[in-house]
Amino acid sequence: MNYHIMVQDKFLDSYIEDVYAIGEEQNNIFLFRGQENDTNYVSTKRKIEYIGNDKKVIKERLKSINSSDAIFVHWYDMWISEVLFDLPNKIYVMIWGGEFYCEPFWHHQWVYDKITLQNVKQQLKYPRIKFTLNPISLLRQVKRAYFFKKNLNLSYALKNKYVGRIDFLICLDKNDLFYQDYHKIKELYPAFRAKNVSGFYDQNFDRAQQISREKVVNSQEINILVGNSANAANNHLDAFEKLKDISNIVVICPLSYGGSKNEVEKIIDQGKQIFKDRFIPITNFMGRDEYVKFLNTIDIVFMYHNRQQAFGNICSALSLGKPVFLKYKNAVKGYLDGMGIKIYDAEEIEQQDLNKIIQESKDNLDKNVEMLKSSISEDKRLSDLKLLLKSTN
Repeated sequence: MNYHIMVQDKFLDSYIEDVYAIGEEQNNIFLFRGQENDTNYVSTKRKIEYIGNDKKVIKERLKSINSSDAIFVHWYDMWISEVLFDLPNKIYVMIWGGEFYCEPFWHHQWVYDKITLQNVKQQLKYPRIKFTLNPISLLRQVKRAYFFKKNLNLSYALKNKYVGRIDFLICLDKNDLFYQDYHKIKELYPAFRAKNVSGFYDQNFDRAQQISREKVVNSQEINILVGNSANAANNHLDAFEKLKDISNIVVICPLSYGGSKNEVEKIIDQGKQIFKDRFIPITNFMGRDEYVKFLNTIDIVFMYHNRQQAFGNICSALSLGKPVFLKYKNAVKGYLDGMGIKIYDAEEIEQQDLNKIIQESKDNLDKNVEMLKSSISEDKRLSDLKLLLKSTN
């Protein structure tokens, strides 16, 4: 039997449907952290169980499973990894990104660019030592900074231990061309010894094939999608600086989830200050079909992440013939390079002829679709899932 421990997020309904589609529902049990209606992301009518947020209760629940049962974790944060650490079961982790690249939080400052990092530190009150003639005040500041860094090092050591507990990392194809995330995690956490197995969520590839791929808005302006959420790892503030001198663009930012109210307000204020009425924040949450249709109105996708993120958005955009700009350090770029799909350098966007790039991407559409089909289509996804779930029996 396979036990799936999940947080409530927008793409897990479709994952459960995939399990039913391959006829494996009798061998898989879905356990959601939290309580029903904590979010509006989970709407499946399939059999699921909410297990709350009490570690003791969850540990008691998991005592009933056999040692030969496999545990699949969808969001392997420190909270759940502590719950699972002493269990004898094999642990499979479906990589999301943030659980490895943003935890413990302040250890991974490389995720943020300069302006974003300054804003995050200010918002979250990162300890700083300010010179003062008051020796008691100065001593308190030094003491606070010392213990902050000491506790951060302890948290990282604990995270490294928990990452070393993973037996299998579910991360796209078993091909060294596509191992960028695997290698990055290994670089960040020396205890990481998991084996890579193939698997992934629905990336909207097949949905994108069912709608018209032509731009549906008749406009002389270039619509640029910036980021995929309000999460600070999008580096919105730095992205705006990169785009601010490009004329004839409209900047569109999805901000409906992933960040605090203060973060969203800061992004919107800065976006309006720089781009005026050419800045459009998207604060309402869209369903999958609606979102793919929305992506079809975009001309260019600009993701300024340093870490792997927004893979579904990127694949959907490519499936619609949209050019995608990524940083070279982003693991997603390495994955798409491995497939032979042309991705543009986000650091060079202001030097490019964007209309030429838009046309070039349309010309490459059929080739890109065939490459993506071999890696992330529904047939490939379900085939990998079936092999994976049966291998645990």
